[in-house]
Amino acid sequence: MAVIVGRRFGLAVRRNRAKRVFRALGRAVGQSLNPGYDFLVFPKREALSLPHDRLEKVWNDALRRQGIAG
Repeated sequence: MAVIVGRRFGLAVRRNRAKRVFRALGRAVGQSLNPGYDFLVFPKREALSLPHDRLEKVWNDALRRQGIAG
């Protein structure tokens, strides 16, 4: 998994926080990912405004919908 955050996302502090948050989400579901998948994450600015538990639920639901996680 790779997290890509462009300069339009905001200041370096926000970009780095987004990377940390999404890497942590990726590590949390690492064992439940289906084998053979690599993916890129392009977070939206609004993602950092969500509470962590809500963001984690949205993240897990999206992975299941795409067939990446079981």
